[in-house]
Amino acid sequence: MIETWLRNQEGYAALGPQAERVVRVLVREPHFASYASAREVAERAGANTSTVVRTCQQLGFDGWPALREGLRDLYLDGLTGAGGAPSTAQDAAARMLQRDAANVQALMAAESVEAIRRVAEAIRSSRRTLVVGSGTAAAPAHILGHLGTIMGYDIQLALGSPTVQAARLSHLQAGDCVIAINVWRLTRALRGLTRLAREQGATVCVLTDLHSSPLAEDADHLLVTPIEGLHSTPSLTAMVSAVQAIVAELGTSADRLRSVGRVEHAWNELDLMDDQP
Repeated sequence: MIETWLRNQEGYAALGPQAERVVRVLVREPHFASYASAREVAERAGANTSTVVRTCQQLGFDGWPALREGLRDLYLDGLTGAGGAPSTAQDAAARMLQRDAANVQALMAAESVEAIRRVAEAIRSSRRTLVVGSGTAAAPAHILGHLGTIMGYDIQLALGSPTVQAARLSHLQAGDCVIAINVWRLTRALRGLTRLAREQGATVCVLTDLHSSPLAEDADHLLVTPIEGLHSTPSLTAMVSAVQAIVAELGTSADRLRSVGRVEHAWNELDLMDDQP
């Protein structure tokens, strides 16, 4: 929501690398930016105060106070839209639930649902799918890999060191699929892996939190999910919801239901579960 608002401002397309860093802070940390000074935003972006001011002016605002006012209004409207009036500062649990509800609501936009379907189709039509990422991306990656494998898809995870990831990716062929998951910070390794996957002819699907992510350059399909949380930390709720929606699309055929049945049968035969009859 906030990124869309900024992208629609005059001069957004002409922003340079320093200004883009400032914009990323505003998009990813609107709670912080809604009340921060220009100096504090500059420190968070790794820039200087004059860069923040120039960025505001390039976007058509008189300066930081004017942009901050618009950002704050949009941020508070988002909280209210998630259910009732904004919670008190002390009610962190309720605020977090409201924030996650707003993030998932934003994910229900038609373009996001269509992107989910395209990613699912890329997995469905590929010989093999390799999921790459690191850090917090491991959580949604494990869910996709685990549930997709139960449904009979060849989904493999490459979440370790860049050298291991590169080795796994080097064996992909044209027609295979790569899911690159990026949350918060972007590593050079993931940028290079996504580019290499593209060069090898794989279908590249990117799950990230910014339309302007450099990974979009190599993506056949781009799925953007909001990750705004509290206290300058990301929330993965919407990203996990997106993965669950992809899994739902993958499980629509009778063959996939039979695959789930075979897995359940194997678990029962091996007496792995404590809750079976």
